[in-house]
Amino acid sequence: MDDLEQRKKMEQIRQEILTKFLTKEARERLGNLKYAHPELAEEIENMLMQSAVSGRLKSVIDDEKLKELLHAISQPKREQKINFRNK
Repeated sequence: MDDLEQRKKMEQIRQEILTKFLTKEARERLGNLKYAHPELAEEIENMLMQSAVSGRLKSVIDDEKLKELLHAISQPKREQKINFRNK
Protein backbone atom coordinates (compact mmCIF):
# COMPACT_ATOMS: atom_id res chain seq x y z
CA MET A 1 0.00 0.00 0.00
CA ASP A 2 1.53 3.29 -1.00
CA ASP A 3 1.43 6.50 1.00
CA LEU A 4 -1.51 8.01 -0.92
CA GLU A 5 -3.69 4.94 -0.41
CA GLN A 6 -2.80 4.86 3.28
CA ARG A 7 -3.77 8.54 3.71
CA LYS A 8 -7.07 7.93 1.90
CA LYS A 9 -7.80 4.97 4.17
CA MET A 10 -7.01 7.00 7.30
CA GLU A 11 -9.22 9.85 6.10
CA GLN A 12 -12.05 7.40 5.45
CA ILE A 13 -11.73 5.96 8.97
CA ARG A 14 -11.60 9.51 10.38
CA GLN A 15 -14.82 10.45 8.57
CA GLU A 16 -16.56 7.27 9.71
CA ILE A 17 -15.70 7.96 13.35
CA LEU A 18 -16.75 11.62 13.11
CA THR A 19 -20.02 10.58 11.47
CA LYS A 20 -20.66 8.02 14.19
CA PHE A 21 -19.89 10.28 17.16
CA LEU A 22 -21.05 13.74 15.98
CA THR A 23 -24.57 14.92 15.22
CA LYS A 24 -25.24 16.51 11.85
CA GLU A 25 -25.18 20.00 13.38
CA ALA A 26 -21.89 19.33 15.17
CA ARG A 27 -20.32 18.01 11.94
CA GLU A 28 -21.48 21.16 10.13
CA ARG A 29 -19.96 23.37 12.84
CA LEU A 30 -16.69 21.44 12.64
CA GLY A 31 -16.72 21.77 8.85
CA ASN A 32 -17.20 25.53 9.11
CA LEU A 33 -14.42 25.69 11.66
CA LYS A 34 -12.06 24.00 9.18
CA TYR A 35 -12.37 27.00 6.88
CA ALA A 36 -11.86 29.63 9.56
CA HIS A 37 -9.40 27.87 11.87
CA PRO A 38 -8.01 24.69 10.31
CA GLU A 39 -5.49 24.06 13.11
CA LEU A 40 -8.17 24.22 15.80
CA ALA A 41 -10.48 21.95 13.80
CA GLU A 42 -7.69 19.42 13.36
CA GLU A 43 -6.94 19.54 17.08
CA ILE A 44 -10.62 18.88 17.89
CA GLU A 45 -10.79 16.04 15.36
CA ASN A 46 -7.65 14.46 16.79
CA MET A 47 -9.03 14.67 20.32
CA LEU A 48 -12.29 13.07 19.21
CA MET A 49 -10.44 10.34 17.32
CA GLN A 50 -8.25 9.50 20.31
CA SER A 51 -11.24 9.43 22.63
CA ALA A 52 -13.23 7.22 20.26
CA VAL A 53 -10.38 4.78 19.66
CA SER A 54 -9.55 4.50 23.36
CA GLY A 55 -13.20 3.92 24.26
CA ARG A 56 -13.62 7.07 26.35
CA LEU A 57 -16.16 8.55 23.94
CA LYS A 58 -19.39 6.81 24.92
CA SER A 59 -22.11 9.09 23.58
CA VAL A 60 -22.80 11.19 20.52
CA ILE A 61 -21.54 14.77 20.71
CA ASP A 62 -24.16 17.33 19.82
CA ASP A 63 -23.65 20.93 18.78
CA GLU A 64 -23.82 22.25 22.36
CA LYS A 65 -21.18 19.82 23.61
CA LEU A 66 -18.96 20.70 20.66
CA LYS A 67 -19.35 24.42 21.45
CA GLU A 68 -18.32 23.73 25.06
CA LEU A 69 -15.29 21.78 23.87
CA LEU A 70 -14.31 24.55 21.47
CA HIS A 71 -14.71 27.16 24.19
CA ALA A 72 -12.54 25.17 26.59
CA ILE A 73 -9.79 24.66 24.02
CA SER A 74 -9.77 28.19 22.68
CA GLN A 75 -9.37 29.80 26.11
CA PRO A 76 -6.00 31.52 26.20
CA LYS A 77 -3.56 29.89 28.53
CA ARG A 78 -2.67 32.16 31.40
CA GLU A 79 1.00 32.73 31.84
CA GLN A 80 2.45 32.93 35.27
CA LYS A 81 5.00 35.64 35.83
CA ILE A 82 7.55 35.48 38.55
CA ASN A 83 9.04 38.80 39.54
CA PHE A 84 12.33 38.89 41.36
CA ARG A 85 13.08 41.88 43.51
CA ASN A 86 16.61 42.73 44.50
CA LYS A 87 16.96 44.02 48.03
